[in-house]
Amino acid sequence: MNSDRNQLKPIEQHKAKKVEMNNQERDRFELLSAFLDGEVTATERKQVLEWLDHDPKAQQLYSRLLKIRHGIQTLPVPKATQATEEINRQVFRKIDRRHWQKIACWGGGAIAALFVGAVSGVLPGAYSPLPRLAQSPEVETTAEPLMVAINQPAVEIPKAAVSVPEKSIQSFPESKNSRFDNQRLN
Repeated sequence: MNSDRNQLKPIEQHKAKKVEMNNQERDRFELLSAFLDGEVTATERKQVLEWLDHDPKAQQLYSRLLKIRHGIQTLPVPKATQATEEINRQVFRKIDRRHWQKIACWGGGAIAALFVGAVSGVLPGAYSPLPRLAQSPEVETTAEPLMVAINQPAVEIPKAAVSVPEKSIQSFPESKNSRFDNQRLN
């Protein structure tokens, strides 16, 4: 088991070196690309020039970047298949068509509603979808005079109970501070 760990360590170390190398190459690529675009500081420029003087991998990467850059710059620009005026006409034609479609849709809905209203008003009696109002039969009523009993009510009205107080308060009992109370009142 210990020997398995020893065997894994060199593999892990190799992977770590490979990742570190990839990060280093990526940083170098980005710096070379920025150098080609003229987007480096003075210290970065010195570093790139030193790489180009002494490192064959950096020289190879730089020449590949130059070829890619030249290839992109020399690519032919595709010509427009339609003129911009024609595209504008097509766009506005489509907008106008949508406008008329909306008008036709709303107009058709209004005409359909009018048709349904007209047909429902023409249908006869029992099959009519219109709501019917309730009607009550007419009853002949004779006018009777209203009689009010003033001296003799129709219903006996009970008399209200009267309560008498048990003890009436005639004088106030004197308090301990009565002298003080009298002075305050005067």
